[in-house]
Amino acid sequence: MRRRTLLGAALASPLAAPVIVRAQDTTATLRDLARRATIYLFPVYEMYRTRWQATVNEANPLRQRLNRFRHIAQLADHRTRAVTTPNNDTFYSSAWLDLGIEPMFLTVPPVGNLYSSYAFIDLFTDNFAYVTHRLHGGKPPTHMIVGPSWTGDSPSDVKLVRAPTNSVWLLGRILVDGPEEIDRVRILQARVLLETPDQRNERRILETRELMRQRTVAPAEPVADWPAPNPADPFDLFEVTMRTLGESPLPERDRAVLESLAPLKLRPGRKFDGRAFSKPERRAIKAGIEQGRAEIRAAGSRYGKTADGWTYGERHLGNFGEDYLYRAHVALTGLAALEPAEAVYLACSTDSNGHLLSGANAYRLTFPADGLPPARAFWSLAMYEVTPEGRAFFIDNPIGRYSIGNRTPGLQKAADGSLTIYLQRERPDGERAANWLPTPGGPMRLVLRAYEPEDSLIEGRYRAPGVQRNSPS
Repeated sequence: MRRRTLLGAALASPLAAPVIVRAQDTTATLRDLARRATIYLFPVYEMYRTRWQATVNEANPLRQRLNRFRHIAQLADHRTRAVTTPNNDTFYSSAWLDLGIEPMFLTVPPVGNLYSSYAFIDLFTDNFAYVTHRLHGGKPPTHMIVGPSWTGDSPSDVKLVRAPTNSVWLLGRILVDGPEEIDRVRILQARVLLETPDQRNERRILETRELMRQRTVAPAEPVADWPAPNPADPFDLFEVTMRTLGESPLPERDRAVLESLAPLKLRPGRKFDGRAFSKPERRAIKAGIEQGRAEIRAAGSRYGKTADGWTYGERHLGNFGEDYLYRAHVALTGLAALEPAEAVYLACSTDSNGHLLSGANAYRLTFPADGLPPARAFWSLAMYEVTPEGRAFFIDNPIGRYSIGNRTPGLQKAADGSLTIYLQRERPDGERAANWLPTPGGPMRLVLRAYEPEDSLIEGRYRAPGVQRNSPS
């Protein structure tokens, strides 16, 4: 017996409906189905929106070609708005792969003890494979990435990775461990190879100084020509995601989900036609879409454990299974989050008394000497302003500091070894300025990141201290 998905639970088959159905029953059903569909499809929409921005939008000065890396050789700052909740610790390397034509090969140069990770993310926002320092040390093997319909054998000297979708976001991170490391990291980025089979064969032949083989006719290079998303149209969610899901064969689980939503006429690869519904039905569907979006925005309180204002993520972060609401909430608030084995993220939006954090107040955060975040690679604390939609971005500030952590030079510890970080808009007096993390003027969020975390953090045994609001002077 097929296990029912969380999204499809309690949905009766439309074929089992009575012959006579009241109009209000029909609209109520469509509204609830639209709510459920929104929760299920929102991550796919966010991935499409991000892909379009990266590869199609002509107004994007960093526009990139498919199957090619775009190396971001600078740290994220207040101008970084492509992805919500960026980090300020690593250089990014981003590539959008189209595996519908042929496989791709990823070769990462030796990195020694420097932290690096390359995550493969499918269109549903699951991390399905990694090339990381944690898994492979300083000299990772070459990986061959193939689409879901690919058949054949892989070379014996590479690791095969099967992608669930033909479109894959390959997102690399390399730690910049201080200004003196910038040139080294840029060189490492430039040495990362992303190649088609022909490109790899030709390079290897040239490297071994053999005779150049007769070049075969290469497949046409994929071109990004997807239509622009239109967030102002509520039905764009269905239009875009049905087009996107038509790019790859759907797994059985996802076919079952879409079958449970059949009255909405959602068919992968087919245009969504809102005209197939009456005006009252369209109003009901729009209301359901808005309700679904509201549930996504409010879902943070339903997941993880909260202690002293800090929310500890679920163990299935980054690989969500059938938890579609959690997947959607993370797509909104932290798209492309890594799994806990690679990185743990703690989020804080309230002080130790449960009041929402606001730049109108001044705060302090004190780690005891034996209570710093347990991470084998590094940890950092980042400050964000929160938009009305729930996204989070860095803010401009007079010292250009967006995060603070174990690699921040000049941090001042107390005599007992404790570390206090000052969270406020105005520069603190005296030595406290060395430990200052500037805040925005309004709603704000803290994110504590620990890369290659210890088990105590992954399992939730470590507890971060609460944010203390300063008393009015």
